[in-house]
Amino acid sequence: MPPTDIDNLLFTRNNDKIKDSKDPYVDYCLEQYRIYLHVFNSTNERRQKSNEFFLGLNAAIIGILGYVETKSIPNANIIFMLVPFVGISIGYCWYRIINSYSQLNRAKFKVIHTIEQKLPITLFETEWHILGRGKNPKKYHPLSHTERFIPITFMLLYLAILLLNIL
Repeated sequence: MPPTDIDNLLFTRNNDKIKDSKDPYVDYCLEQYRIYLHVFNSTNERRQKSNEFFLGLNAAIIGILGYVETKSIPNANIIFMLVPFVGISIGYCWYRIINSYSQLNRAKFKVIHTIEQKLPITLFETEWHILGRGKNPKKYHPLSHTERFIPITFMLLYLAILLLNIL
Protein backbone atom coordinates (compact mmCIF):
# COMPACT_ATOMS: atom_id res chain seq x y z
CA MET A 1 0.00 0.00 0.00
CA PRO A 2 1.52 3.33 -1.03
CA PRO A 3 2.26 5.83 1.76
CA THR A 4 -0.19 8.35 0.28
CA ASP A 5 -3.01 5.81 0.58
CA ILE A 6 -2.10 5.24 4.21
CA ASP A 7 -2.04 9.00 4.80
CA ASN A 8 -5.49 9.36 3.25
CA LEU A 9 -6.84 6.62 5.51
CA LEU A 10 -5.03 7.70 8.62
CA PHE A 11 -5.75 11.41 8.48
CA THR A 12 -9.48 11.60 8.02
CA ARG A 13 -11.49 14.43 6.61
CA ASN A 14 -12.33 15.61 10.14
CA ASN A 15 -9.26 17.81 10.57
CA ASP A 16 -11.24 20.90 9.64
CA LYS A 17 -13.91 20.07 12.25
CA ILE A 18 -11.46 20.45 15.11
CA LYS A 19 -10.74 24.14 14.75
CA ASP A 20 -9.98 24.95 18.34
CA SER A 21 -7.77 22.45 20.11
CA LYS A 22 -8.70 24.18 23.38
CA ASP A 23 -12.33 23.10 23.02
CA PRO A 24 -13.27 21.30 26.29
CA TYR A 25 -15.65 18.98 24.41
CA VAL A 26 -12.78 17.72 22.23
CA ASP A 27 -10.62 17.23 25.33
CA TYR A 28 -13.48 15.37 26.99
CA CYS A 29 -13.93 13.08 23.97
CA LEU A 30 -10.22 12.38 23.75
CA GLU A 31 -10.11 11.50 27.44
CA GLN A 32 -13.01 9.09 26.98
CA TYR A 33 -11.19 7.57 24.00
CA ARG A 34 -8.04 7.10 26.11
CA ILE A 35 -10.04 5.46 28.89
CA TYR A 36 -11.77 3.18 26.40
CA LEU A 37 -8.43 2.11 24.94
CA HIS A 38 -7.25 1.33 28.47
CA VAL A 39 -10.36 -0.80 29.04
CA PHE A 40 -9.70 -2.53 25.71
CA ASN A 41 -6.13 -3.35 26.78
CA SER A 42 -7.23 -4.61 30.20
CA THR A 43 -9.79 -6.85 28.51
CA ASN A 44 -6.99 -8.40 26.46
CA GLU A 45 -4.93 -8.89 29.63
CA ARG A 46 -7.88 -10.69 31.27
CA ARG A 47 -8.21 -12.83 28.16
CA GLN A 48 -4.54 -13.81 28.39
CA LYS A 49 -4.84 -14.62 32.11
CA SER A 50 -7.92 -16.72 31.41
CA ASN A 51 -6.02 -18.71 28.78
CA GLU A 52 -3.09 -19.18 31.17
CA PHE A 53 -5.46 -20.38 33.89
CA PHE A 54 -7.19 -22.95 31.69
CA LEU A 55 -3.93 -24.14 30.15
CA GLY A 56 -2.43 -24.62 33.63
CA LEU A 57 -5.56 -26.39 34.88
CA ASN A 58 -5.54 -28.80 31.94
CA ALA A 59 -1.81 -29.43 32.32
CA ALA A 60 -2.39 -30.24 36.00
CA ILE A 61 -5.22 -32.65 35.17
CA ILE A 62 -3.11 -34.45 32.57
CA GLY A 63 -0.21 -34.52 35.05
CA ILE A 64 -2.44 -36.06 37.72
CA LEU A 65 -3.67 -38.67 35.25
CA GLY A 66 -0.05 -39.46 34.36
CA TYR A 67 0.82 -39.83 38.04
CA VAL A 68 -2.20 -42.09 38.67
CA GLU A 69 -1.20 -44.19 35.63
CA THR A 70 2.31 -44.80 36.95
CA LYS A 71 1.30 -45.64 40.53
CA SER A 72 -0.76 -48.52 41.83
CA ILE A 73 -3.63 -46.45 43.13
CA PRO A 74 -6.80 -48.29 44.16
CA ASN A 75 -9.82 -47.44 41.99
CA ALA A 76 -7.63 -45.73 39.36
CA ASN A 77 -10.08 -46.93 36.69
CA ILE A 78 -12.83 -44.78 38.29
CA ILE A 79 -10.52 -41.76 38.14
CA PHE A 80 -9.82 -42.47 34.47
CA MET A 81 -13.56 -42.70 33.81
CA LEU A 82 -14.59 -39.52 35.67
CA VAL A 83 -11.72 -37.10 35.13
CA PRO A 84 -12.19 -36.95 31.33
CA PHE A 85 -15.75 -35.67 31.89
CA VAL A 86 -14.37 -32.93 34.12
CA GLY A 87 -11.68 -32.15 31.54
CA ILE A 88 -14.19 -31.99 28.69
CA SER A 89 -16.41 -29.67 30.77
CA ILE A 90 -13.45 -27.41 31.53
CA GLY A 91 -12.44 -27.43 27.86
CA TYR A 92 -15.96 -26.48 26.81
CA CYS A 93 -16.03 -23.59 29.30
CA TRP A 94 -12.65 -22.43 28.02
CA TYR A 95 -13.89 -22.58 24.43
CA ARG A 96 -16.98 -20.52 25.33
CA ILE A 97 -14.85 -17.92 27.15
CA ILE A 98 -12.60 -17.57 24.09
CA ASN A 99 -15.71 -17.01 21.95
CA SER A 100 -17.01 -14.45 24.43
CA TYR A 101 -13.75 -12.48 24.44
CA SER A 102 -13.69 -12.62 20.64
CA GLN A 103 -17.21 -11.16 20.44
CA LEU A 104 -16.33 -8.54 23.05
CA ASN A 105 -13.22 -7.48 21.12
CA ARG A 106 -15.20 -7.23 17.87
CA ALA A 107 -17.70 -4.93 19.56
CA LYS A 108 -14.93 -2.85 21.14
CA PHE A 109 -13.24 -2.42 17.76
CA LYS A 110 -16.52 -1.28 16.22
CA VAL A 111 -16.81 1.35 18.95
CA ILE A 112 -13.17 2.41 18.49
CA HIS A 113 -13.62 2.69 14.71
CA THR A 114 -16.77 4.76 15.18
CA ILE A 115 -15.05 7.10 17.63
CA GLU A 116 -12.11 7.47 15.26
CA GLN A 117 -14.43 8.77 12.56
CA LYS A 118 -14.84 11.85 14.76
CA LEU A 119 -11.11 12.22 15.41
CA PRO A 120 -8.48 13.75 13.12
CA ILE A 121 -6.60 10.43 12.94
CA THR A 122 -7.86 6.86 12.54
CA LEU A 123 -5.15 4.56 13.87
CA PHE A 124 -7.11 1.35 14.36
CA GLU A 125 -9.24 1.76 11.24
CA THR A 126 -6.10 2.28 9.15
CA GLU A 127 -4.42 -0.76 10.71
CA TRP A 128 -7.53 -2.86 10.01
CA HIS A 129 -7.58 -1.67 6.40
CA ILE A 130 -3.88 -2.53 5.93
CA LEU A 131 -4.61 -6.01 7.30
CA GLY A 132 -7.29 -6.51 4.66
CA ARG A 133 -10.15 -6.24 7.18
CA GLY A 134 -9.53 -9.85 8.20
CA LYS A 135 -10.58 -11.22 4.81
CA ASN A 136 -7.12 -12.33 3.68
CA PRO A 137 -5.53 -14.94 6.00
CA LYS A 138 -2.10 -14.16 4.52
CA LYS A 139 -2.37 -10.61 5.86
CA TYR A 140 -4.18 -11.37 9.10
CA HIS A 141 -5.34 -14.50 10.90
CA PRO A 142 -7.39 -13.76 14.05
CA LEU A 143 -5.83 -15.00 17.27
CA SER A 144 -9.17 -16.36 18.45
CA HIS A 145 -9.24 -18.79 15.50
CA THR A 146 -5.99 -20.32 16.75
CA GLU A 147 -6.97 -20.05 20.43
CA ARG A 148 -10.08 -22.17 19.87
CA PHE A 149 -7.98 -25.15 18.77
CA ILE A 150 -6.32 -25.46 22.18
CA PRO A 151 -9.43 -26.34 24.25
CA ILE A 152 -10.68 -28.52 21.39
CA THR A 153 -7.37 -30.40 21.45
CA PHE A 154 -7.70 -30.98 25.21
CA MET A 155 -11.33 -32.10 24.83
CA LEU A 156 -10.27 -34.61 22.16
CA LEU A 157 -7.45 -35.82 24.41
CA TYR A 158 -9.89 -36.36 27.30
CA LEU A 159 -12.29 -38.13 24.97
CA ALA A 160 -9.47 -40.42 23.80
CA ILE A 161 -8.54 -41.18 27.43
CA LEU A 162 -12.15 -41.97 28.20
CA LEU A 163 -12.57 -44.21 25.15
CA LEU A 164 -9.31 -46.06 25.82
CA ASN A 165 -10.48 -46.80 29.36
CA ILE A 166 -13.91 -47.96 28.21
CA LEU A 167 -12.34 -50.33 25.71
